[in-house]
Amino acid sequence: MEIISKYFNEVIKLNKLVFKSILVVLALSFIFVSAAYAAGAKVTGSSSVFTLMEKKRATVSDLIDVLMIFKNKSIDKLSVEQKIRILRDIDVIGGRTMIDDRKPLTKGFAALLFHRALNMKGGAVIKLTGRSQRNCLQDMAYYKIMPESSAKDVMSGPDLVSLLQRAKEYSEAGRKDVAAEESPSEENKPAVQIEPLK
Repeated sequence: MEIISKYFNEVIKLNKLVFKSILVVLALSFIFVSAAYAAGAKVTGSSSVFTLMEKKRATVSDLIDVLMIFKNKSIDKLSVEQKIRILRDIDVIGGRTMIDDRKPLTKGFAALLFHRALNMKGGAVIKLTGRSQRNCLQDMAYYKIMPESSAKDVMSGPDLVSLLQRAKEYSEAGRKDVAAEESPSEENKPAVQIEPLK
């Protein structure tokens, strides 16, 4: 009897994980659709997200698609070279960065490109030594966009979808902080208004 109850507990845990994954995919699809409508771009990317959720190993080509989605660019009917050119034009991919779209995606390479896509300035180490996969991964881990790990670790499809979601949240939080700084709230206004002398 105890074995049967353990079995059912494991099945319930597995069903909760599957249900949670499906909810994440649906939520991300909703985010992409609303972001694409808001930006005036074509609605694309939801099929890419669904495909990524099933991949055990993401490739650099998957990262290129995710970066295009993140920047609200259409991925419809574009070759990988065209996507790379677009990302180079908007300064997501640096001029010296070599791209092999068939390679497995490492966390360091994803961090390097997302660091640029988010326009992150970086800490003291990045300012002194420049962007590297390891430094960008540490910076992204500091801001809780990516988990701490080795830059050489290979990413799975769900890892890449999670990175996309956290990058969107970070980007939106940054926009909200900037908007709050530009328009002071009632709490931030001085208690006494001093009129200029006439």
